Amino acid sequence: MVKGDRRQPGIESFFGNPARLRSFEIPIGRDANIVNSKLQRQGSVLSSNTDDDAGFEEEADDTFNSSMDTSMEVSNFRNSNLTMAVKKITNSQKKNSSKSNNTSNNNNNNNNNFSNNNSILNENEFLLNKREVPSLKRSSTDLLESIDVGGQARKLPKYKSRTVTNLLSRNTRDTILSEEQLEVIESVVKRRQNVFYTGSAGTGKSVVLRQLVQELRAKYRENVGVTAPTGLAACNIQGQTIFRFLEIGLGKDPVDILVTRIRKNQQKFRKWQLLKVLIIDEISMVNGDLFDKLEEIARKVRQSPRPFGGIQIVCTGDFFQLPPVGNRQNPAKFCFQSKAWSKVIERTIVLKTVFRQQGDTELIDMLNALRLGNLTQDIVTKFQALKRDLVYDDGIEATELFPLREEVCRANEWRLKNLPSDAITFVATDNNASNEASRALLDQLMCEKVITLKEGAQVMNIKNVDEELVNGSLGTVLFFVTPNLYVKILTTYDEIDVNDEQLMSELRLLRHRVGSTEEWSEKHKRVVENVPASRRSKFEALVQYAAQDSKDRLLPVVNFNFNGRYEAKIVPKHEFKLDESKKNANELLPIRIQLPLILAWAMSIHKSQGQTLPRVKIDLNRSFENGQAYVALSRAVDKDNLKVTGFSEHKVKTSEVVRRFYESIGCL
Repeated sequence: MVKGDRRQPGIESFFGNPARLRSFEIPIGRDANIVNSKLQRQGSVLSSNTDDDAGFEEEADDTFNSSMDTSMEVSNFRNSNLTMAVKKITNSQKKNSSKSNNTSNNNNNNNNNFSNNNSILNENEFLLNKREVPSLKRSSTDLLESIDVGGQARKLPKYKSRTVTNLLSRNTRDTILSEEQLEVIESVVKRRQNVFYTGSAGTGKSVVLRQLVQELRAKYRENVGVTAPTGLAACNIQGQTIFRFLEIGLGKDPVDILVTRIRKNQQKFRKWQLLKVLIIDEISMVNGDLFDKLEEIARKVRQSPRPFGGIQIVCTGDFFQLPPVGNRQNPAKFCFQSKAWSKVIERTIVLKTVFRQQGDTELIDMLNALRLGNLTQDIVTKFQALKRDLVYDDGIEATELFPLREEVCRANEWRLKNLPSDAITFVATDNNASNEASRALLDQLMCEKVITLKEGAQVMNIKNVDEELVNGSLGTVLFFVTPNLYVKILTTYDEIDVNDEQLMSELRLLRHRVGSTEEWSEKHKRVVENVPASRRSKFEALVQYAAQDSKDRLLPVVNFNFNGRYEAKIVPKHEFKLDESKKNANELLPIRIQLPLILAWAMSIHKSQGQTLPRVKIDLNRSFENGQAYVALSRAVDKDNLKVTGFSEHKVKTSEVVRRFYESIGCL
């Protein structure tokens, strides 16, 4: 999250503690959560402030521990090897004239920095206690002073709040919760009530869930189930699917058969017996029949007449969003329609303060009307007014949301194919995935098994790396280099301007010289011939350096947009884990090692659920199910960055059953 941004972070903040630092080499194929650093001259002393905002994740040992954030500072390094490495490296990015940026932001935020991952330093000279890949921002003092990282933070509505401390973090960072959010925490943690908490998109349901997981696991360790109905939703919360966590297969067998299987397996039986709390996220997508079945299984396995056999239940989600999957012969019913719901849920809490679109109260009102199906002619007219082109000077287009995954693939592949540059394909390394079931689970992750990129491709970062580079950050691929070559480039040129087409052509050309001493092609010769005399010797040195490296170490350099301030970062591969809840110390969890990037011209509505997208466009002329239009439109942060085509009240579907339910709980 950008500094100064008052929006609460989303559930994508569940990312965490890296291993220990051993080397400054960027480890391709390993977890490489980047640590942002700022180096500037202070006389003869280099001061480095290193901040690792890796997020929430469990420890890898037997006893569960979690930390929402880790941080460290390493300052006043008196390292002679760094003296020649630090130069003023800026990027004269064109000003972003997006309507969402005011004039002062445009004047202050359009400096573009390059960050590097310094692999030329001696590890013995930096005694850090983390295994991290440092990302060094080379900037002079005056450049740093000119950057307004977060722009002007908009004020939130006034309400009482107090600080809830992350109990499990060695380096704690406080999470500020509103009174209504704190009421959920206290009802669950202190009063041990079975709670359903809900709210419209952007009300901080994910923030509450993160805090609940931390406090409950501090209290009950591994005897807390963090689940969701689908693999993607489970990945977003670093949990497991309901089926996998409760070990019921597809859950289609009769209750007695499932109970017998659980009782015959000592490990499964012990899990059910010791389970203290079961959290179910995205409850709107859970079939009511499944909810009834799970409740009966729990009573029989635990031999207790209490609802769910005494397991505390926490459900969250918005029934106005994506519904459970059914068919015409057997339509799915919502959980609140199940027999067990009224017996299980003791307390319903509605979150009302919207954080995602805070500052754009008109959009909040429009989305609420859309969610509830209260579309007046005035609201319809306002949505129809959003049918206009969105053009940005940085070239990053709004992400288009589609109902079907096939449409997303076609749209992204078509855009990629039309880029003139050569493609590079990155294939993930899947560890501990020897069987088909494990591989199928990994395929539910946000990251792709195979991703093909080109220079100019629009991408989205899908993992929280630091305070700015978070899940949802958009950028454009500039060129491809190896980690060592990237550092060499930064220490060779005094200034790098991404708008200098000749310089960019030279940097793009270097990828073709990595591990190669072949003759130049005619196309490449033309680029070389146009290298200015002032940097010809530097370019030749880079070519020789590149020839000694290996092509399999190539990584993308992406120009990310941070609220109108641009920064180019080399993007290494990261570890993606399906879940973090180990059943026992000897279990090897499936892990995918891949770039934390996806093509971002288009995205499915299901994949977008829970995301905050800075620029969105959607065509409602396509076929949408109940709740899909609302989910898609509510990903936007403001009207200025939202394009809507084909809006009509007849094409926006809201479930009347859901509406009556929310009326019954007094929130309409």
